[in-house]
Amino acid sequence: MAGAHELEKELTETDVGHKLVVPVRWLDEMPPFEGGCREVQFGVLDDKGFHFPLCCSIRNGGYRKPVLQAEGWLRFVNYKGLKIGDKIIFRPQVDHFRESIFQVRAQRQNIHSHWVDI
Repeated sequence: MAGAHELEKELTETDVGHKLVVPVRWLDEMPPFEGGCREVQFGVLDDKGFHFPLCCSIRNGGYRKPVLQAEGWLRFVNYKGLKIGDKIIFRPQVDHFRESIFQVRAQRQNIHSHWVDI
């Protein structure tokens, strides 16, 4: 969590149906991958205080291509009813009690093209 910046992404078909593909720059905000491990576990809290455990993994080799694995991520997608074109925002917010490091918000555009929380 070096820079502690918000991370934002509009969701694609892959994101809502399989796993969340995230830009490599997001790795600067993720927990460290220690000891050569290619996965790191962390938690997020939504706006209602629900905790979702997630797993970020990277490939071996040159291009790491980070993704949030399906198990925890799709639980969040289904809970929020997320669709292609919706947006998620991860805001760094450490909560040691719940072992989470991000607050996560889901948004959808309304009929006036304004992003609103869902």
